[in-house]
Amino acid sequence: MPTKVKRAHVIRCALPLLAALLGLSGCAASQGLAREALQDEIRREESRFIDTPTAAAAPVRPRAPQLRLYLKPTGFLHREFEWTSRDRDVVLAWSKRVPFDTGEKSAGFLTLSSLKGHTLTELRAAATRYGVDWLLIFDGAAAVDRYNNYKAALWYWTILGAYLADGTQSDVLCLLKATLWDVKTGARLFEEQTDAKTEKVGPAALVEDKTVLELAKTRALEELTRRLDTQLKRLREQKETK
Repeated sequence: MPTKVKRAHVIRCALPLLAALLGLSGCAASQGLAREALQDEIRREESRFIDTPTAAAAPVRPRAPQLRLYLKPTGFLHREFEWTSRDRDVVLAWSKRVPFDTGEKSAGFLTLSSLKGHTLTELRAAATRYGVDWLLIFDGAAAVDRYNNYKAALWYWTILGAYLADGTQSDVLCLLKATLWDVKTGARLFEEQTDAKTEKVGPAALVEDKTVLELAKTRALEELTRRLDTQLKRLREQKETK
């Protein structure tokens, strides 16, 4: 008959195993991915971002406009989404080949050293100080659905199964939006929105939601920049016909 000391030792050894199994069971069922929920989240945040009335449209300026970029902060909004330095590099590289004549100065990011806030009013004020005419603002949100398939029930009762059995699936939906604003009038010239969904199936211990999210974001950003090319080309053609 085991002594009290041995029983206590067995209990201490069993606790990590129990915690691991409970953690695996916590993602047992799929919750689904709702595109409408992400769109609503972006709209709610945008209502706080736009703190002044804006016109529906504005005429294209007679001279080549100066265009600048801005990635709206998203990490603190609990939207499963953060811009990375790689995203910034991708957007900047795209801006260098944007099909629009911006004069001698190529499009880059808006200088934020003197910003006192991150509302549209503050951004327009900063853009005005640097002679910027148009401001292209990027926003985004993502949702992660992590759940177990039938293999989890067969193998996840052992710790080894969590490393070997393809019992966990991670689905990610990433939605990106870009809006072009006229700095002088505050008019929304156009907006584009794209989304991408990715998934990965594997052992619970090896499936990283962040990796799946980054892939979805990369695909959505590629499609978004393609659509922006079309929109900006249309503006260029309108300018040339003036």
